[in-house]
Amino acid sequence: MSDLVKSLMGGGWSLVIGWILPVFLTLQLITLLILPAAQDNAAVLRFLHQSSGSRQVTLLAIAAVFGLVLAASQAPLYRVLEGYVLWPAKIADLRIDRHKARKKRLVGRYNTAAGTQRGVRAGLIYERAARYPASERQFAPTTLGNAIRRFETYAGDRYQLDSQLLWHDLIAVAPPQAVNAVEKARTSVDFFVCLLYGGVVTMLLGILAEIMGSTSSARSLTAIVIGVLISLAAYRLAVLATDEWDAAVRALVDHGRAGLAAAFGLKIPTNLNEERYMWRAVNTLVRREYVYSESREIHLKLRRFKDSPRGE
Repeated sequence: MSDLVKSLMGGGWSLVIGWILPVFLTLQLITLLILPAAQDNAAVLRFLHQSSGSRQVTLLAIAAVFGLVLAASQAPLYRVLEGYVLWPAKIADLRIDRHKARKKRLVGRYNTAAGTQRGVRAGLIYERAARYPASERQFAPTTLGNAIRRFETYAGDRYQLDSQLLWHDLIAVAPPQAVNAVEKARTSVDFFVCLLYGGVVTMLLGILAEIMGSTSSARSLTAIVIGVLISLAAYRLAVLATDEWDAAVRALVDHGRAGLAAAFGLKIPTNLNEERYMWRAVNTLVRREYVYSESREIHLKLRRFKDSPRGE
């Protein structure tokens, strides 16, 4: 048990905070509102008759298991909220068009507020507009999806560096402080995403209890209302928490790309356009089979970045 605690404190704290804790909080809510109606079940009855300490240990063990499972399957959980999975194409396209229009309105409001020297108000509007990718081609159907896409596409927009393709290479050479900052920032978003799904589960269990009439109407309705409120609040807080994640990823890209270039035996040129050209070639080298890179003479294009930076 002590070894488990040490491992969690050493490298798995983000797992505890991001996934296990919100599951534990959800189980507390379910225990309070849903389980009392299932006392005809022997296992539930034995659980409810345990001492308070024993119940908490049991819930913590269950939370640890489910937290590990959810953390391992976080990619599809995020994709649903980002609008990539389970979203019909027509609805997704409609949502993307609405977000494009929304960003244009925010930019217009920002320009108006900035022109009247309303600094605080203009800053808040700009903050909301900045939660969208630079290019409309990268827009996602949901607010959370766009808030994440803005920093997923940052390296490509600025440097033509595909950070999604080269992410593991990038974090392998980036400053440890930058990598830790990204992990901590993502943990906050993970927490709210997991809590959102916990709210959905609580709501669904409340609806099921209401349909089956296995609990008092007050308890089931309370579970439904609380589940909905938790889901809505957690989604909004997840969007806001991406601001820190965005800043951390940008810093990692800005300060880690020199090390990434060195890992490929290259040196970043002083000319930004030349650097963008270099990263496009690296993207092709990593993404495509070498036969394709050879046919495009990628090795020759990268040769000039081997020894010294290239200026104007």
